[in-house]
Amino acid sequence: MPWPALSPDMNPIEQCWDLLQTQLNRVVPRPTTVADLDRGVRQAWTNIPRQASNTLVRSMHRRCQAVIDANGGHTRY
Repeated sequence: MPWPALSPDMNPIEQCWDLLQTQLNRVVPRPTTVADLDRGVRQAWTNIPRQASNTLVRSMHRRCQAVIDANGGHTRY
């Protein structure tokens, strides 16, 4: 299936970024330097449950079908 133009609905990376941000917000103390931020992001990434990424991967069939059903229009994703 060709990738629909301007279709963030198809890209689970947005949900992945949200998961990463949620985990990064839990890093204590808050990063104040680039090195701290690098460590914080790595720690946050490690703390994202594998089940979360598996769920995003498994959602791709539903995402594709939703875009097809919407004729390329907006979906709930």
